[in-house]
Amino acid sequence: MKFNKILILGVIFIGLTGCAKVLPLDYDNYNGSDAATLYVLNRQGNVGTIYLGSYIWNSKDNCYDMSDRYELDSNVFQAKGNIVISKVKPDVLYSVSQLESSGHFVQSTHSSLIPEAGKYYYVASGTKAVEVPTDFVPDASINSDEVVKKYGMNPVRYWNVKKICSRPFWKIG
Repeated sequence: MKFNKILILGVIFIGLTGCAKVLPLDYDNYNGSDAATLYVLNRQGNVGTIYLGSYIWNSKDNCYDMSDRYELDSNVFQAKGNIVISKVKPDVLYSVSQLESSGHFVQSTHSSLIPEAGKYYYVASGTKAVEVPTDFVPDASINSDEVVKKYGMNPVRYWNVKKICSRPFWKIG
Protein backbone atom coordinates (compact mmCIF):
# COMPACT_ATOMS: atom_id res chain seq x y z
CA MET A 1 0.00 0.00 0.00
CA LYS A 2 2.78 2.42 0.95
CA PHE A 3 4.64 1.59 -2.28
CA ASN A 4 1.50 2.40 -4.35
CA LYS A 5 1.19 5.83 -2.69
CA ILE A 6 4.86 6.59 -3.37
CA LEU A 7 4.46 5.43 -6.98
CA ILE A 8 1.35 7.57 -7.48
CA LEU A 9 3.06 10.63 -5.97
CA GLY A 10 6.08 10.01 -8.21
CA VAL A 11 3.92 9.84 -11.34
CA ILE A 12 2.09 13.05 -10.35
CA PHE A 13 5.39 14.84 -9.69
CA ILE A 14 6.86 13.79 -13.04
CA GLY A 15 3.63 14.77 -14.81
CA LEU A 16 3.61 18.20 -13.21
CA THR A 17 7.28 18.71 -14.00
CA GLY A 18 6.58 17.89 -17.65
CA CYS A 19 3.62 20.28 -17.70
CA ALA A 20 5.84 23.06 -16.38
CA LYS A 21 7.80 22.86 -19.64
CA VAL A 22 4.66 22.96 -21.81
CA LEU A 23 2.46 25.44 -19.97
CA PRO A 24 3.43 29.08 -20.44
CA LEU A 25 4.54 31.36 -17.64
CA ASP A 26 3.18 34.85 -17.03
CA TYR A 27 5.45 37.36 -18.71
CA ASP A 28 7.70 39.59 -16.59
CA ASN A 29 8.77 42.75 -18.42
CA TYR A 30 12.39 43.11 -19.45
CA ASN A 31 13.86 45.94 -17.36
CA GLY A 32 16.98 46.85 -19.34
CA SER A 33 17.48 50.44 -20.49
CA ASP A 34 17.51 49.13 -24.09
CA ALA A 35 14.00 47.63 -23.83
CA ALA A 36 11.62 47.75 -26.77
CA THR A 37 7.90 48.16 -26.12
CA LEU A 38 5.14 45.99 -27.59
CA TYR A 39 1.53 47.13 -27.70
CA VAL A 40 -0.37 43.88 -28.26
CA LEU A 41 -4.04 44.06 -29.21
CA ASN A 42 -6.48 41.74 -27.49
CA ARG A 43 -9.48 42.27 -29.78
CA GLN A 44 -12.97 42.82 -28.43
CA GLY A 45 -14.86 39.53 -28.51
CA ASN A 46 -11.69 37.43 -28.49
CA VAL A 47 -11.91 34.13 -26.66
CA GLY A 48 -8.48 32.59 -26.32
CA THR A 49 -4.91 33.17 -25.20
CA ILE A 50 -2.20 35.52 -26.44
CA TYR A 51 1.39 34.29 -26.14
CA LEU A 52 4.81 35.87 -26.51
CA GLY A 53 7.35 33.33 -27.68
CA SER A 54 11.06 33.68 -28.31
CA TYR A 55 12.82 31.54 -30.88
CA ILE A 56 16.30 30.47 -31.93
CA TRP A 57 17.49 29.11 -35.27
CA ASN A 58 18.02 25.34 -35.38
CA SER A 59 20.49 24.84 -38.25
CA LYS A 60 20.30 21.05 -37.97
CA ASP A 61 16.55 20.94 -38.70
CA ASN A 62 16.48 24.20 -40.71
CA CYS A 63 13.73 25.73 -38.59
CA TYR A 64 13.10 27.97 -35.55
CA ASP A 65 12.88 26.30 -32.12
CA MET A 66 10.88 27.94 -29.36
CA SER A 67 13.12 28.82 -26.44
CA ASP A 68 10.48 30.44 -24.18
CA ARG A 69 6.73 31.01 -24.25
CA TYR A 70 4.83 33.39 -22.00
CA GLU A 71 1.16 34.14 -21.58
CA LEU A 72 0.35 37.81 -22.13
CA ASP A 73 -3.44 37.59 -21.75
CA SER A 74 -6.14 34.93 -21.69
CA ASN A 75 -9.90 35.05 -22.03
CA VAL A 76 -12.30 32.28 -21.15
CA PHE A 77 -15.17 34.64 -21.94
CA GLN A 78 -15.28 37.25 -24.69
CA ALA A 79 -12.73 40.02 -24.12
CA LYS A 80 -13.88 43.60 -23.79
CA GLY A 81 -10.84 44.61 -25.85
CA ASN A 82 -7.59 45.86 -24.38
CA ILE A 83 -3.96 46.54 -25.15
CA VAL A 84 -1.28 44.49 -23.38
CA ILE A 85 1.91 46.50 -22.93
CA SER A 86 5.13 44.49 -22.67
CA LYS A 87 8.78 45.54 -22.42
CA VAL A 88 11.00 43.10 -24.32
CA LYS A 89 14.68 42.50 -24.91
CA PRO A 90 15.87 43.82 -28.28
CA ASP A 91 17.36 41.67 -31.06
CA VAL A 92 15.41 38.56 -30.02
CA LEU A 93 13.21 36.64 -32.46
CA TYR A 94 9.70 37.00 -31.05
CA SER A 95 6.32 35.78 -32.15
CA VAL A 96 3.07 37.09 -30.76
CA SER A 97 0.66 34.22 -31.24
CA GLN A 98 -2.95 33.86 -30.41
CA LEU A 99 -5.13 30.82 -29.96
CA GLU A 100 -8.67 31.87 -30.75
CA SER A 101 -11.73 29.77 -30.18
CA SER A 102 -14.98 30.49 -31.98
CA GLY A 103 -16.74 27.57 -30.34
CA HIS A 104 -16.53 25.37 -33.44
CA PHE A 105 -12.78 25.44 -34.09
CA VAL A 106 -9.51 26.76 -32.70
CA GLN A 107 -7.35 29.01 -34.87
CA SER A 108 -3.72 29.92 -34.26
CA THR A 109 -2.19 33.12 -35.65
CA HIS A 110 1.37 34.42 -35.46
CA SER A 111 3.07 37.78 -35.95
CA SER A 112 6.86 37.85 -35.93
CA LEU A 113 9.30 40.63 -35.20
CA ILE A 114 12.86 41.28 -34.09
CA PRO A 115 12.53 44.45 -32.00
CA GLU A 116 15.20 47.12 -31.90
CA ALA A 117 16.36 48.85 -28.73
CA GLY A 118 14.12 51.66 -27.52
CA LYS A 119 11.52 51.31 -30.28
CA TYR A 120 7.75 50.85 -29.98
CA TYR A 121 5.69 48.29 -31.88
CA TYR A 122 1.97 47.66 -32.38
CA VAL A 123 1.00 44.01 -32.85
CA ALA A 124 -2.39 42.55 -33.69
CA SER A 125 -1.75 38.81 -34.00
CA GLY A 126 -2.19 37.59 -37.52
CA THR A 127 -1.18 40.94 -39.02
CA LYS A 128 2.29 42.35 -39.37
CA ALA A 129 3.88 44.13 -36.44
CA VAL A 130 4.48 47.82 -37.14
CA GLU A 131 6.78 50.34 -35.54
CA VAL A 132 4.84 53.23 -34.02
CA PRO A 133 6.12 56.59 -32.77
CA THR A 134 6.90 57.16 -29.08
CA ASP A 135 3.83 59.40 -28.75
CA PHE A 136 1.49 56.68 -30.08
CA VAL A 137 -1.44 56.13 -27.72
CA PRO A 138 -2.60 52.52 -27.94
CA ASP A 139 -6.37 52.07 -27.92
CA ALA A 140 -8.21 48.77 -28.39
CA SER A 141 -11.14 50.54 -30.06
CA ILE A 142 -8.97 51.75 -32.97
CA ASN A 143 -9.22 49.58 -36.08
CA SER A 144 -5.99 47.53 -36.20
CA ASP A 145 -5.98 47.55 -40.02
CA GLU A 146 -5.85 51.36 -39.96
CA VAL A 147 -2.87 51.31 -37.58
CA VAL A 148 -1.05 48.83 -39.82
CA LYS A 149 -1.88 50.91 -42.90
CA LYS A 150 -0.73 54.17 -41.31
CA TYR A 151 2.58 52.86 -39.92
CA GLY A 152 3.20 49.90 -42.25
CA MET A 153 5.96 51.66 -44.18
CA ASN A 154 8.17 51.97 -41.07
CA PRO A 155 10.97 49.38 -41.35
CA VAL A 156 10.58 46.39 -39.01
CA ARG A 157 12.75 43.29 -38.95
CA TYR A 158 10.77 40.06 -39.24
CA TRP A 159 11.54 36.34 -39.34
CA ASN A 160 9.64 33.58 -41.12
CA VAL A 161 7.07 32.10 -38.70
CA LYS A 162 6.25 29.46 -41.31
CA LYS A 163 9.59 27.87 -40.42
CA ILE A 164 8.76 27.17 -36.75
CA CYS A 165 9.93 23.65 -35.91
CA SER A 166 7.17 21.12 -35.42
CA ARG A 167 7.70 19.30 -32.13
CA PRO A 168 5.63 16.91 -30.00
CA PHE A 169 4.58 18.63 -26.76
CA TRP A 170 6.83 16.44 -24.61
CA LYS A 171 9.92 17.73 -26.45
CA ILE A 172 9.21 21.44 -25.87
CA GLY A 173 11.70 23.23 -23.68
